[in-house]
Amino acid sequence: MKEEIFDQQIADSLQRLEELWERTRALPKFTDNNGRQIDVLPELEETLLWESLEQLNNSLAELQAASDELRHQNEELAASRLTVERERQRYQELFDFAPDAYIVTTTSGNILQANFAAEKLLNVRRDRLIGKPLLVYIPSQARRDFLHQLHLLQNGEEIRDWEIQILPRHGAQNSPPETLCTAVPILDAQKQVVGMRWMLRDITERKQAQQLMQKLFLLDQILCASDAQILLCDRHGKFLYASPNAARTLGVSQTDILGKTCQDLGLSSEIVATLDAQREQVLTTKQPITAELTLSTAEGIKYFEYTISLMGNSSNIVVDFKDITKQKQAESEINKALEKQTEINELKTRFISIISHEFRNPLNKIFLSADLLKNYNDRWTQEQKKQQLDYILSAAKQTKRALDDLLLVSQAETGKLKFQPALLDLEKFCRQIVEEIQATADKEHTITFTAQGHTSACLDEKLLRPVLTNLLSNAMKYSPSGSNIEFDLICENGEAILQIKDSGIGISPADQAKLFTSFYRGSNVGRIEGIGLGLSIVKQCVDLHGGNIAIESEVGVGTKVTVTLPLGYATPGDNLSGKVMVKQV
Repeated sequence: MKEEIFDQQIADSLQRLEELWERTRALPKFTDNNGRQIDVLPELEETLLWESLEQLNNSLAELQAASDELRHQNEELAASRLTVERERQRYQELFDFAPDAYIVTTTSGNILQANFAAEKLLNVRRDRLIGKPLLVYIPSQARRDFLHQLHLLQNGEEIRDWEIQILPRHGAQNSPPETLCTAVPILDAQKQVVGMRWMLRDITERKQAQQLMQKLFLLDQILCASDAQILLCDRHGKFLYASPNAARTLGVSQTDILGKTCQDLGLSSEIVATLDAQREQVLTTKQPITAELTLSTAEGIKYFEYTISLMGNSSNIVVDFKDITKQKQAESEINKALEKQTEINELKTRFISIISHEFRNPLNKIFLSADLLKNYNDRWTQEQKKQQLDYILSAAKQTKRALDDLLLVSQAETGKLKFQPALLDLEKFCRQIVEEIQATADKEHTITFTAQGHTSACLDEKLLRPVLTNLLSNAMKYSPSGSNIEFDLICENGEAILQIKDSGIGISPADQAKLFTSFYRGSNVGRIEGIGLGLSIVKQCVDLHGGNIAIESEVGVGTKVTVTLPLGYATPGDNLSGKVMVKQV
């Protein structure tokens, strides 16, 4: 407004000057005696007047130029002021909303300015911070150090990266926050300290993280030296930490596992679903869960016992697991041993029961016949005496067969039973066995024998005899009276196939699984005599020959037993006299 008035005054002055010029030109002139026109003013005064007007005109022109320059400068000054105001506003916004706490104090440490971060850090409204000594927000144990740093600032020195605790008002936090302080003095034109600027960066979380890392490092070192396997994950199942052994078990490094889940590690969907459900249960109930799982690792199938629990008051989950593979294997071995012991005890009980029964019956027959001979010897005919002697002989043979079977089983189980093959006419040997069985057995069964192929073989006659006698005896024993037993010998492709088929009571599938167990008898044998060693002996003797045995049976229909034996070295024209091949188990 003042500039406009000033410009108007200059314009008015120029106008008045112009009017003076016009009036000067309009001054009257007089005619002298010589007839010349002369001005009213003398020439000198007129000249001075014109010079004055000229100078005034120049001054006004200079004043106009100065006015224009002043206006331009004022415009620039206004623009500068606007820029400065904008910068000041920007600085104020940066100051107010900076993430770190900024505080301006007097030289004695009284607060002049504070931003929002300082308000939050000190837990005091900004307007109430003004005028307060910064010292009151320092814990008592750190005030001496603070005063020392303040003294340095008063002397113009700067403070860099000074760690100090801050004490918020009204107990805002359980423990004073850790801050990293940088402070510089404010200097005036004469380089005198007139105030201080403070920047306080809250490093509480960083310090806590450093402490946690130190603890984790120490824990990691401890876990490296132990067999413990620890996993730490968040509430969503993402791994935050894995001990060395745990990472090794899962087949990853300690760094690669971070941020991954069980699914990312390739665990089966069933295991992942189970672990997720257990984690949610722990988060809900806040109670630990202990369970077992089986994992397929690079070292094979392993068994683990694990416990899932909360980590303190956080929502993080700790999984502590240990390898119990050896324990499981030991338990399995113990269970097998217990089962074996139970089986042995059962066999022992069965053995005592069967043996006492099998030996008592023939012995009773012997005692009875002997007693009858003693009492009636002088009254009986020779035929009656011979009949009793035949009873005694039959009972003695029965007892001897039982003892022979026991001895054979004992030799096989102790590794003393040996395979000693020699040249043998297999067809002739089989016919001989059939005749012996048929002669000693009752006349109610018949055995039909057939032979095919070249039957010269290299077999152990001593081992082959109990194979055939037991199979044929069983076929007759468990078949109805009047039935026929089919016995076929087929020699082909270097093998001897012996098939014995009956139409007896048959064997149930459950019993077939235990047929070759010593002292085991089928569940449907009833009162039929036997000690349960026959098929066990057959299996031992067939194994020593390097052969195999197969049984096909149906309850109420009958049984077919197929024994396959290698013919050995025997070929037409071989003379194996004196040659013995020994195989021991």
